[in-house]
Amino acid sequence: MDTPPVEPVIPPDLPACVVTAAQRYHIPLRAMLGVLRTEGGAVGQRVGNTNGTDDHGPFQINTVWVQELEAFGYTAEVLTNNYCASAMASAYILRHEINQADGDFWKGIGNYHSRTPRHHDRYVRKVYKNSMR
Repeated sequence: MDTPPVEPVIPPDLPACVVTAAQRYHIPLRAMLGVLRTEGGAVGQRVGNTNGTDDHGPFQINTVWVQELEAFGYTAEVLTNNYCASAMASAYILRHEINQADGDFWKGIGNYHSRTPRHHDRYVRKVYKNSMR
């Protein structure tokens, strides 16, 4: 599976910070849109997970990342309530996961969600499908 095409049609209501985050961390914008659509979060949204963690904001940033992201000033509250912070954190995490996967784009995308194969693979398929919308 190749990476999604680089130049999607940009939704008119998409905040410019999503484009900026994608560019800063060298993530195809279409992949960012795919993750955003797959996560389905919103500003102010905090979702509890069965493992005791929470997902925050539009890109559903998991609390396991909060300590690392605090170095950039992104607390759980900021990630929950600031669209642009959520986008920037998401791009940062995606780049981290892609790098950890030795540049394997889709493995990194899947690892954004889970390293458990069945969850990972299902997530990759969803992101790919959502990136093509």
